[in-house]
Amino acid sequence: MNSRYPSILLIIFLLVASSGCASQPPEEAVSDTVTGFLEAINEGDFNSAYNMYEGKDFLAVASVEMIFANKGIEPGSINNIEIVSLEVVDKLAFVTAECSVSSVDLTGNQLDEAKTMPIYFGLQNTDLGWIITRVTFNAPLTVEDAEVVDIEVESTPVDTIADNAPVISAFAFVMLGMGVYLDRKDKSKKKESSRTIDVSGATAMQKEVIAQYVRIIPAQGVTAGKNTTVDVWVKNFAQQPYENFAVKAKFGNTVEVENINLFFDNIAPGQTVKKTWVIKPKVAGWTSIEEPTAVFEYMGTKYIGVLDPVWIQVQ
Repeated sequence: MNSRYPSILLIIFLLVASSGCASQPPEEAVSDTVTGFLEAINEGDFNSAYNMYEGKDFLAVASVEMIFANKGIEPGSINNIEIVSLEVVDKLAFVTAECSVSSVDLTGNQLDEAKTMPIYFGLQNTDLGWIITRVTFNAPLTVEDAEVVDIEVESTPVDTIADNAPVISAFAFVMLGMGVYLDRKDKSKKKESSRTIDVSGATAMQKEVIAQYVRIIPAQGVTAGKNTTVDVWVKNFAQQPYENFAVKAKFGNTVEVENINLFFDNIAPGQTVKKTWVIKPKVAGWTSIEEPTAVFEYMGTKYIGVLDPVWIQVQ
């Protein structure tokens, strides 16, 4: 058996064994999410704000900027953010934030006296953590207003192990890990590595368009010499399916990557799908994922779009 398998099993065991450990209190996580969203708005980082959101209020990055601008909230106009109400009900949360807002000129200087503006949020706890699902300026949100967001995440053998950890004995766990998990992983890896992405005849799309429905999210706390993940999420906002959707990128010599090509295949209207790069940075510092490229077919036409580089800090 390959010598790396015991290390993989140990990692899986530690993940399951630590699943019951204390984590960040939900109230604190919810507050941090809302505050981080508003701070991103204030910094003009609408991409980051959009990445913290999943719902129907904002259908694209540009709509986040437009809706807040229509309410008089421009980058640099928020002087203070205060969470005045926060309620957590199971996997849902409802927050009222009061922002001190001033008008600003093109250089960021305040033009008038600040006024207090309430903003109401609905959140949902998902596999990604707390995600904002509703944003409104009209009235506080309640459980009756809640709309549960269905994010489809492809399950893996590791997910199955984690979900059933409380009832799996140590012997069964090892057998499952050594047999089913490794066998499926090896077969999946061989299958994926043999596939290629065909970009011939593709029509170029602007990166601003691609960025509206493709999000690349690296893991936190990346350490040199250790495996980490970079999640790629794709959301189909259209009325027709995306077909043969695939994403590839360029990785430098200081990064090992299992599979450069990620294949999403067909994505139905309204569906959200995640695939993951597993990488191992070799040295500390900053590394980047260059030329993330999405290729897919929509209503008989093949499209291609290249996103901005993704930078990852390696400790």
